[in-house]
Amino acid sequence: MTKIKKWDKVKVISGKFKGTISTIDQILWDKAFVKDVNVAKKAVKGSWFVEKKLPIHVSNVMYYSDEKKATTRLWIKKDKKGKSVRVMKKFNAEIK
Repeated sequence: MTKIKKWDKVKVISGKFKGTISTIDQILWDKAFVKDVNVAKKAVKGSWFVEKKLPIHVSNVMYYSDEKKATTRLWIKKDKKGKSVRVMKKFNAEIK
């Protein structure tokens, strides 16, 4: 299970696009499709070239906090009502 979810802001921490900050478009198991990252052009008959998004492994992206302007790991804890809440490990603050 990944702790990063769709629409989260992430920073790419390894690979060709290292240092890029963007949002998650889609998550499939352990693969993440990040907006405007890892895009390839594919030749399609009749359509010339089409841009195709390629996935990045979730271990190569890290949650990015706009408030703190830093990356951090996430962990899940239970609140007082027994509901699961995502928490930024470095700052010990809940994600809203």
